[in-house]
Amino acid sequence: MPAIIYVFACCAFAIGCTEFISIGLASTLALDLHTSLAQAGLAVTFYAAGVVVGAPVLTALGAAASRRRLLLMAMLVFTSGNGLASLATHLPLLLAARLLSGLAHGVFFAVASSVTTRLVPPHRAGAALSLVFGGVTVAMAVGIPLGSWLGHMLPWQWIFALIALCGMAGVVGIACWMPAGAGELNHSGPGWSSLQALFDRRLLSGACLPLLSYTGSFAFYTYITPLLQQVTHAGLSGTSAVLLAYGVGAAIGNILGGQLTDRIGMDRAAFWLLAGIAAVLALLGLGQASFPATLVLVMILGLTTYGAITPLQSRILGLARRYRPSALDAASGLNIAAFNAGVVAGSILGASSLGYWGLHSLAWVGAAVAWLAWAVLSWQCRLPAMRGEAL
Repeated sequence: MPAIIYVFACCAFAIGCTEFISIGLASTLALDLHTSLAQAGLAVTFYAAGVVVGAPVLTALGAAASRRRLLLMAMLVFTSGNGLASLATHLPLLLAARLLSGLAHGVFFAVASSVTTRLVPPHRAGAALSLVFGGVTVAMAVGIPLGSWLGHMLPWQWIFALIALCGMAGVVGIACWMPAGAGELNHSGPGWSSLQALFDRRLLSGACLPLLSYTGSFAFYTYITPLLQQVTHAGLSGTSAVLLAYGVGAAIGNILGGQLTDRIGMDRAAFWLLAGIAAVLALLGLGQASFPATLVLVMILGLTTYGAITPLQSRILGLARRYRPSALDAASGLNIAAFNAGVVAGSILGASSLGYWGLHSLAWVGAAVAWLAWAVLSWQCRLPAMRGEAL
Protein backbone atom coordinates (compact mmCIF):
# COMPACT_ATOMS: atom_id res chain seq x y z
CA MET A 1 0.00 0.00 0.00
CA PRO A 2 1.24 3.55 -0.66
CA ALA A 3 2.43 5.29 2.49
CA ILE A 4 -0.20 8.01 2.20
CA ILE A 5 -2.98 5.46 2.78
CA TYR A 6 -1.52 4.74 6.23
CA VAL A 7 -1.49 8.50 6.85
CA PHE A 8 -5.18 8.60 5.88
CA ALA A 9 -5.84 5.81 8.40
CA CYS A 10 -4.13 7.82 11.16
CA CYS A 11 -6.23 10.86 10.25
CA ALA A 12 -9.33 8.66 10.32
CA PHE A 13 -8.37 7.53 13.84
CA ALA A 14 -8.26 11.13 15.07
CA ILE A 15 -11.55 11.91 13.34
CA GLY A 16 -13.18 8.77 14.74
CA CYS A 17 -12.14 9.76 18.25
CA THR A 18 -13.62 13.24 18.02
CA GLU A 19 -16.83 12.00 16.35
CA PHE A 20 -17.93 9.89 19.31
CA ILE A 21 -15.96 11.31 22.25
CA SER A 22 -18.71 13.71 23.28
CA ILE A 23 -21.01 10.71 23.93
CA GLY A 24 -18.68 9.47 26.66
CA LEU A 25 -18.17 13.01 27.98
CA ALA A 26 -21.85 14.08 27.89
CA SER A 27 -22.34 14.13 31.67
CA THR A 28 -19.05 15.92 32.26
CA LEU A 29 -19.83 18.52 29.59
CA ALA A 30 -23.28 19.19 31.04
CA LEU A 31 -21.88 19.68 34.53
CA ASP A 32 -18.92 21.85 33.57
CA LEU A 33 -20.82 24.03 31.08
CA HIS A 34 -23.82 24.41 33.42
CA THR A 35 -26.32 23.02 30.93
CA SER A 36 -28.71 20.08 30.68
CA LEU A 37 -27.73 16.63 29.48
CA ALA A 38 -30.03 17.04 26.46
CA GLN A 39 -28.32 20.30 25.49
CA ALA A 40 -24.89 18.73 25.94
CA GLY A 41 -26.07 16.02 23.54
CA LEU A 42 -26.31 18.70 20.86
CA ALA A 43 -22.52 18.34 20.54
CA VAL A 44 -23.24 15.06 18.73
CA THR A 45 -26.05 16.55 16.64
CA PHE A 46 -24.03 19.59 15.49
CA TYR A 47 -21.10 17.37 14.53
CA ALA A 48 -23.35 15.08 12.48
CA ALA A 49 -24.96 18.10 10.81
CA GLY A 50 -21.51 19.31 9.79
CA VAL A 51 -20.71 15.94 8.22
CA VAL A 52 -24.00 15.77 6.32
CA VAL A 53 -23.42 19.24 4.84
CA GLY A 54 -19.66 19.09 4.44
CA ALA A 55 -19.35 15.70 2.75
CA PRO A 56 -21.44 16.31 -0.38
CA VAL A 57 -21.73 20.09 -0.67
CA LEU A 58 -18.27 21.35 0.30
CA THR A 59 -16.60 18.45 -1.51
CA ALA A 60 -18.51 19.29 -4.68
CA LEU A 61 -17.63 22.97 -4.38
CA GLY A 62 -13.96 22.02 -4.00
CA ALA A 63 -13.97 19.77 -7.07
CA ALA A 64 -11.62 22.04 -9.03
CA ALA A 65 -9.03 22.21 -6.22
CA SER A 66 -6.01 19.94 -5.89
CA ARG A 67 -6.87 16.78 -3.88
CA ARG A 68 -3.73 17.28 -1.80
CA ARG A 69 -4.66 20.87 -1.01
CA LEU A 70 -8.26 19.95 -0.22
CA LEU A 71 -7.19 17.21 2.20
CA LEU A 72 -4.70 19.56 3.87
CA MET A 73 -7.40 22.20 4.28
CA ALA A 74 -9.82 19.62 5.70
CA MET A 75 -7.32 18.45 8.33
CA LEU A 76 -6.36 22.03 9.19
CA VAL A 77 -10.03 22.90 9.74
CA PHE A 78 -10.46 19.69 11.76
CA THR A 79 -7.47 20.63 13.91
CA SER A 80 -8.78 24.16 14.36
CA GLY A 81 -12.22 22.86 15.36
CA ASN A 82 -10.79 20.64 18.07
CA GLY A 83 -8.44 23.38 19.21
CA LEU A 84 -11.45 25.69 19.51
CA ALA A 85 -13.32 23.02 21.48
CA SER A 86 -10.39 22.76 23.90
CA LEU A 87 -10.83 26.48 24.65
CA ALA A 88 -14.63 26.38 25.02
CA THR A 89 -16.02 27.74 28.29
CA HIS A 90 -19.67 27.83 27.21
CA LEU A 91 -21.96 25.64 25.10
CA PRO A 92 -22.39 27.88 22.00
CA LEU A 93 -18.62 27.96 21.42
CA LEU A 94 -18.39 24.19 21.84
CA LEU A 95 -21.24 23.65 19.37
CA ALA A 96 -19.59 25.96 16.82
CA ALA A 97 -16.35 24.01 17.22
CA ARG A 98 -18.18 20.70 16.76
CA LEU A 99 -19.90 21.96 13.61
CA LEU A 100 -16.54 23.07 12.20
CA SER A 101 -14.97 19.67 12.95
CA GLY A 102 -17.94 17.89 11.34
CA LEU A 103 -17.59 19.92 8.14
CA ALA A 104 -13.94 18.88 7.91
CA HIS A 105 -14.82 15.24 8.67
CA GLY A 106 -17.19 15.13 5.71
CA VAL A 107 -14.71 16.58 3.25
CA PHE A 108 -11.81 14.42 4.45
CA PHE A 109 -13.58 11.07 4.15
CA ALA A 110 -15.25 11.97 0.86
CA VAL A 111 -11.94 12.91 -0.77
CA ALA A 112 -9.67 10.40 1.00
CA SER A 113 -11.85 7.39 0.15
CA SER A 114 -12.10 8.43 -3.49
CA VAL A 115 -8.36 9.17 -3.77
CA THR A 116 -7.51 5.85 -2.08
CA THR A 117 -9.29 3.82 -4.77
CA ARG A 118 -7.32 5.67 -7.46
CA LEU A 119 -3.95 5.01 -5.84
CA VAL A 120 -4.16 1.19 -5.91
CA PRO A 121 -5.03 -1.44 -8.52
CA PRO A 122 -8.78 -2.21 -8.78
CA HIS A 123 -8.39 -5.63 -7.13
CA ARG A 124 -6.88 -3.95 -4.04
CA ALA A 125 -9.38 -1.09 -3.74
CA GLY A 126 -11.50 -2.85 -1.10
CA ALA A 127 -8.52 -3.60 1.12
CA ALA A 128 -7.25 -0.04 0.76
CA LEU A 129 -10.63 1.45 1.70
CA SER A 130 -10.94 -0.86 4.70
CA LEU A 131 -7.50 0.28 5.87
CA VAL A 132 -8.56 3.94 5.76
CA PHE A 133 -11.87 3.34 7.53
CA GLY A 134 -10.05 1.02 9.92
CA GLY A 135 -8.81 4.13 11.68
CA VAL A 136 -12.40 4.83 12.77
CA THR A 137 -12.97 1.31 14.08
CA VAL A 138 -9.72 1.38 16.04
CA ALA A 139 -10.87 4.68 17.54
CA MET A 140 -14.15 3.02 18.56
CA ALA A 141 -12.44 0.03 20.12
CA VAL A 142 -9.52 1.81 21.82
CA GLY A 143 -9.44 5.57 21.39
CA ILE A 144 -12.97 6.42 22.54
CA PRO A 145 -13.01 4.30 25.74
CA LEU A 146 -9.54 5.62 26.62
CA GLY A 147 -10.56 9.21 25.86
CA SER A 148 -13.73 8.87 27.95
CA TRP A 149 -11.71 7.51 30.86
CA LEU A 150 -9.14 10.31 30.58
CA GLY A 151 -11.99 12.81 30.42
CA HIS A 152 -13.02 11.80 33.92
CA MET A 153 -9.44 11.98 35.17
CA LEU A 154 -8.39 15.22 33.45
CA PRO A 155 -10.19 18.38 32.30
CA TRP A 156 -12.27 17.45 29.24
CA GLN A 157 -10.66 20.29 27.27
CA TRP A 158 -7.39 18.35 27.34
CA ILE A 159 -8.99 15.52 25.36
CA PHE A 160 -9.91 17.85 22.49
CA ALA A 161 -6.42 19.37 22.67
CA LEU A 162 -4.88 15.90 22.29
CA ILE A 163 -7.13 15.19 19.30
CA ALA A 164 -6.06 18.53 17.80
CA LEU A 165 -2.43 17.42 18.12
CA CYS A 166 -3.29 14.18 16.31
CA GLY A 167 -4.96 16.26 13.60
CA MET A 168 -1.83 18.38 13.20
CA ALA A 169 0.22 15.19 12.85
CA GLY A 170 -2.15 14.24 10.01
CA VAL A 171 -1.53 17.61 8.35
CA VAL A 172 2.22 17.01 8.49
CA GLY A 173 1.78 13.46 7.18
CA ILE A 174 -0.27 14.58 4.16
CA ALA A 175 2.17 17.41 3.42
CA CYS A 176 5.14 15.03 3.53
CA TRP A 177 3.78 11.79 2.09
CA MET A 178 1.10 12.68 -0.44
CA PRO A 179 2.74 13.29 -3.82
CA ALA A 180 1.60 16.32 -5.79
CA GLY A 181 -1.00 15.27 -8.34
CA ALA A 182 -1.87 12.01 -6.57
CA GLY A 183 -5.45 10.90 -7.14
CA GLU A 184 -6.38 13.92 -9.23
CA LEU A 185 -9.57 13.97 -11.29
CA ASN A 186 -9.94 15.24 -14.84
CA HIS A 187 -12.27 18.06 -13.88
CA SER A 188 -13.16 21.02 -16.01
CA GLY A 189 -15.45 23.89 -15.22
CA PRO A 190 -16.26 25.61 -11.93
CA GLY A 191 -16.45 23.64 -8.71
CA TRP A 192 -20.17 24.23 -8.30
CA SER A 193 -20.83 22.21 -11.45
CA SER A 194 -20.16 19.02 -9.44
CA LEU A 195 -23.20 19.83 -7.32
CA GLN A 196 -25.28 18.42 -10.17
CA ALA A 197 -24.04 14.96 -9.24
CA LEU A 198 -25.86 15.25 -5.93
CA PHE A 199 -29.17 15.19 -7.84
CA ASP A 200 -28.36 12.23 -10.08
CA ARG A 201 -31.14 9.70 -9.39
CA ARG A 202 -28.78 6.73 -9.75
CA LEU A 203 -26.35 8.10 -7.18
CA LEU A 204 -29.21 9.06 -4.87
CA SER A 205 -30.59 5.53 -5.20
CA GLY A 206 -27.19 4.11 -4.33
CA ALA A 207 -26.87 6.43 -1.32
CA CYS A 208 -30.21 5.30 0.09
CA LEU A 209 -28.60 1.95 1.01
CA PRO A 210 -26.22 3.29 3.71
CA LEU A 211 -29.00 5.61 4.87
CA LEU A 212 -31.48 2.77 5.41
CA SER A 213 -29.01 0.20 6.76
CA TYR A 214 -27.49 2.61 9.29
CA THR A 215 -30.94 3.88 10.30
CA GLY A 216 -31.86 0.30 11.18
CA SER A 217 -28.62 -0.48 12.99
CA PHE A 218 -28.48 2.71 15.03
CA ALA A 219 -32.17 2.64 15.94
CA PHE A 220 -31.01 -0.19 18.20
CA TYR A 221 -27.42 0.70 19.03
CA THR A 222 -28.03 4.33 20.04
CA TYR A 223 -29.98 3.12 23.09
CA ILE A 224 -27.99 -0.01 23.83
CA THR A 225 -26.83 1.14 27.29
CA PRO A 226 -30.32 1.50 28.82
CA LEU A 227 -31.38 -1.70 27.03
CA LEU A 228 -28.48 -3.61 28.57
CA GLN A 229 -29.32 -2.26 31.99
CA GLN A 230 -33.10 -2.66 31.94
CA VAL A 231 -33.75 -5.59 29.55
CA THR A 232 -30.58 -7.68 29.61
CA HIS A 233 -29.89 -6.73 33.26
CA ALA A 234 -26.17 -6.43 32.65
CA GLY A 235 -24.14 -4.66 35.31
CA LEU A 236 -21.57 -1.96 34.71
CA SER A 237 -18.84 -4.45 33.80
CA GLY A 238 -21.24 -6.38 31.56
CA THR A 239 -22.28 -3.22 29.74
CA SER A 240 -18.64 -2.27 29.20
CA ALA A 241 -17.92 -5.76 27.87
CA VAL A 242 -20.75 -5.53 25.33
CA LEU A 243 -19.64 -2.08 24.14
CA LEU A 244 -16.07 -3.37 23.77
CA ALA A 245 -17.38 -6.40 21.85
CA TYR A 246 -19.16 -4.06 19.44
CA GLY A 247 -15.93 -2.13 18.84
CA VAL A 248 -13.94 -5.34 18.29
CA GLY A 249 -16.62 -6.61 15.92
CA ALA A 250 -16.50 -3.32 14.02
CA ALA A 251 -12.72 -3.61 13.62
CA ILE A 252 -13.01 -7.20 12.35
CA GLY A 253 -15.90 -6.29 10.07
CA ASN A 254 -13.95 -3.44 8.54
CA ILE A 255 -11.22 -5.86 7.45
CA LEU A 256 -13.73 -8.51 6.36
CA GLY A 257 -15.72 -6.00 4.32
CA GLY A 258 -12.63 -5.04 2.34
CA GLN A 259 -11.66 -8.65 1.72
CA LEU A 260 -15.16 -9.64 0.61
CA THR A 261 -15.36 -6.65 -1.74
CA ASP A 262 -12.10 -7.65 -3.42
CA ARG A 263 -12.96 -11.36 -3.59
CA ILE A 264 -16.65 -11.59 -4.48
CA GLY A 265 -17.43 -8.07 -5.67
CA MET A 266 -19.08 -5.05 -4.09
CA ASP A 267 -22.67 -6.08 -4.86
CA ARG A 268 -22.42 -9.56 -3.36
CA ALA A 269 -20.45 -8.31 -0.36
CA ALA A 270 -23.07 -5.63 0.31
CA PHE A 271 -25.86 -8.20 -0.20
CA TRP A 272 -24.54 -10.55 2.50
CA LEU A 273 -23.55 -7.84 4.96
CA LEU A 274 -26.90 -6.02 4.77
CA ALA A 275 -28.64 -9.35 5.21
CA GLY A 276 -26.40 -9.91 8.23
CA ILE A 277 -27.41 -6.59 9.81
CA ALA A 278 -31.10 -7.41 9.42
CA ALA A 279 -30.74 -11.00 10.63
CA VAL A 280 -28.70 -10.15 13.73
CA LEU A 281 -31.16 -7.41 14.74
CA ALA A 282 -34.01 -9.92 14.45
CA LEU A 283 -32.06 -12.39 16.59
CA LEU A 284 -31.42 -9.64 19.14
CA GLY A 285 -35.17 -9.11 19.30
CA LEU A 286 -35.48 -12.76 20.32
CA GLY A 287 -32.44 -13.03 22.59
CA GLN A 288 -31.95 -9.60 24.16
CA ALA A 289 -32.90 -10.87 27.63
CA SER A 290 -29.89 -13.22 27.60
CA PHE A 291 -26.51 -11.63 28.35
CA PRO A 292 -24.34 -14.25 26.55
CA ALA A 293 -26.55 -14.11 23.45
CA THR A 294 -26.59 -10.30 23.47
CA LEU A 295 -22.80 -10.13 23.86
CA VAL A 296 -22.22 -12.34 20.82
CA LEU A 297 -24.96 -10.77 18.70
CA VAL A 298 -23.87 -7.19 19.41
CA MET A 299 -20.34 -8.12 18.36
CA ILE A 300 -21.75 -9.50 15.08
CA LEU A 301 -23.84 -6.34 14.69
CA GLY A 302 -20.65 -4.27 14.88
CA LEU A 303 -19.02 -6.60 12.35
CA THR A 304 -21.84 -6.39 9.79
CA THR A 305 -22.57 -2.67 10.29
CA TYR A 306 -18.98 -1.54 9.76
CA GLY A 307 -18.21 -4.33 7.32
CA ALA A 308 -20.83 -2.84 5.00
CA ILE A 309 -18.98 0.48 4.70
CA THR A 310 -16.41 -0.65 2.12
CA PRO A 311 -18.76 -2.39 -0.36
CA LEU A 312 -21.37 0.37 -0.13
CA GLN A 313 -18.72 3.06 -0.61
CA SER A 314 -17.28 1.05 -3.51
CA ARG A 315 -20.75 0.81 -5.09
CA ILE A 316 -21.32 4.56 -5.15
CA LEU A 317 -17.85 5.11 -6.63
CA GLY A 318 -18.53 2.44 -9.25
CA LEU A 319 -21.78 4.14 -10.23
CA ALA A 320 -20.09 7.54 -10.31
CA ARG A 321 -17.32 6.27 -12.59
CA ARG A 322 -19.95 5.27 -15.13
CA TYR A 323 -22.34 8.20 -14.89
CA ARG A 324 -20.48 11.12 -13.25
CA PRO A 325 -16.74 10.44 -13.78
CA SER A 326 -15.77 14.05 -13.14
CA ALA A 327 -17.61 14.11 -9.79
CA LEU A 328 -16.21 11.04 -8.01
CA ASP A 329 -15.42 12.93 -4.81
CA ALA A 330 -18.86 14.57 -4.71
CA ALA A 331 -20.47 11.13 -5.11
CA SER A 332 -18.23 9.79 -2.37
CA GLY A 333 -19.33 12.68 -0.18
CA LEU A 334 -22.98 11.91 -0.88
CA ASN A 335 -22.46 8.40 0.48
CA ILE A 336 -20.53 9.62 3.54
CA ALA A 337 -23.42 12.00 4.26
CA ALA A 338 -25.87 9.12 3.89
CA PHE A 339 -24.02 7.02 6.50
CA ASN A 340 -24.11 9.88 9.00
CA ALA A 341 -27.69 10.82 8.18
CA GLY A 342 -28.55 7.19 8.92
CA VAL A 343 -26.99 7.50 12.37
CA VAL A 344 -29.10 10.60 13.08
CA ALA A 345 -32.28 9.09 11.60
CA GLY A 346 -31.68 5.89 13.56
CA SER A 347 -31.42 7.78 16.84
CA ILE A 348 -34.67 9.63 16.05
CA LEU A 349 -36.47 6.43 15.02
CA GLY A 350 -35.18 4.68 18.13
CA ALA A 351 -36.41 7.49 20.35
CA SER A 352 -39.88 7.31 18.78
CA SER A 353 -40.00 3.52 19.12
CA LEU A 354 -38.85 3.84 22.70
CA GLY A 355 -41.68 6.22 23.48
CA TYR A 356 -44.39 4.12 21.81
CA TRP A 357 -43.35 0.52 22.46
CA GLY A 358 -40.42 0.52 24.90
CA LEU A 359 -36.88 -0.81 24.83
CA HIS A 360 -37.93 -4.30 23.72
CA SER A 361 -39.09 -2.90 20.36
CA LEU A 362 -35.80 -1.35 19.24
CA ALA A 363 -34.26 -4.48 17.72
CA TRP A 364 -37.46 -5.33 15.83
CA VAL A 365 -37.90 -1.81 14.45
CA GLY A 366 -34.24 -1.72 13.43
CA ALA A 367 -34.54 -5.13 11.78
CA ALA A 368 -37.54 -3.98 9.72
CA VAL A 369 -35.62 -1.00 8.31
CA ALA A 370 -32.50 -3.12 7.72
CA TRP A 371 -34.54 -5.69 5.78
CA LEU A 372 -35.90 -2.82 3.70
CA ALA A 373 -32.29 -1.81 2.87
CA TRP A 374 -31.54 -5.39 1.83
CA ALA A 375 -34.68 -5.52 -0.34
CA VAL A 376 -33.74 -2.24 -2.07
CA LEU A 377 -30.24 -3.58 -2.80
CA SER A 378 -31.70 -6.83 -4.18
CA TRP A 379 -33.95 -4.81 -6.48
CA GLN A 380 -31.08 -2.56 -7.61
CA CYS A 381 -28.89 -5.55 -8.45
CA ARG A 382 -31.58 -6.71 -10.91
CA LEU A 383 -31.25 -3.43 -12.82
CA PRO A 384 -28.19 -3.28 -15.12
CA ALA A 385 -27.93 0.48 -14.61
CA MET A 386 -27.73 0.12 -10.81
CA ARG A 387 -25.23 -2.70 -10.44
CA GLY A 388 -22.03 -1.64 -8.72
CA GLU A 389 -19.86 -3.64 -11.09
CA ALA A 390 -19.84 -2.43 -14.67
CA LEU A 391 -21.26 -4.91 -17.19
